[in-house]
Amino acid sequence: MKNSKKTILAIICATIIGSGYWYYLVSSYESELGTSNTFVGIDDESSVSNGTNDRLLSIGFDSGEDQLEWAFTSITLSQGEEEYDCTLGGLSSIHQQPGLVQTKLNADGQTFTMLVDATSESSFTKISLSNMTESNVSDFSLRFSKTDIFLSDDLSWLLVEDVEFNQLTEVPTGNFSNDTSTRLEWYEYDISTHRVEPLKQIYIIDDGSTIYKIQFVNYYNEADESRHITYLVSRLAGDPIPAISDPNLVQASPCIIIDDDLFWSPSETIEIQENGFSICQSSCQLKIAVTYENTKVTGTESIDLN
Repeated sequence: MKNSKKTILAIICATIIGSGYWYYLVSSYESELGTSNTFVGIDDESSVSNGTNDRLLSIGFDSGEDQLEWAFTSITLSQGEEEYDCTLGGLSSIHQQPGLVQTKLNADGQTFTMLVDATSESSFTKISLSNMTESNVSDFSLRFSKTDIFLSDDLSWLLVEDVEFNQLTEVPTGNFSNDTSTRLEWYEYDISTHRVEPLKQIYIIDDGSTIYKIQFVNYYNEADESRHITYLVSRLAGDPIPAISDPNLVQASPCIIIDDDLFWSPSETIEIQENGFSICQSSCQLKIAVTYENTKVTGTESIDLN
């Protein structure tokens, strides 16, 4: 009888300890997305005026060792209610109304970040790759519900592993699959934290006109709510993406990032310049927002330009 009580007590203690450890893993979870770099905005005697091509400020890192890919990065200046997305290529996305699909052109001017609300269990949210928007019942490229993602029947695809998104610049050798009957195997489930984690892989998708590269990066939104899938998509080959020339989605960027490579290195200071648009006249205060992998980067929140 005593041994039986000891066994029961041991099981109870083990259960309590195990539950406590599991709670610790879940509550202490930190996403691997984003960067530990911190940035500082510098008013390096900028020549602000009533003109439309003034050099506004410089931004550099004051800590951190990460090299940030421009395809994963966004820089936004704001003044009052006005927001200005800055890019290298001279194009930026137009701010959209709330909806099931949100699209943003990243700082490289070529890569879109798309956030899809896949919370419905009774219907799929469908998107068009060519238009980078939510699509109708019949004309779509991908459909999303919870963790389930399917390609449309008229697409072919190839899976690529062990390569960085920016380093994939040509269509790799391999046989494209026409099998779209099964869902994409794009994630793994971490049992220790009970979270969905996207796999480090890239889908190459051919719609007959354009070949795209897609990387899934998150299953959670900024509020850490599940079933909000974020992915990157960019043209790899073929015809230009029609969305790039859609005036309802893309516009001339009001500010330009001065840089000449694919990365923002930790030792590099970049310059921000107006792009035919007067953002700051004589003097102003600008707020600075930088994100990497759709995650806020810590740094200077505002700067006074004189």
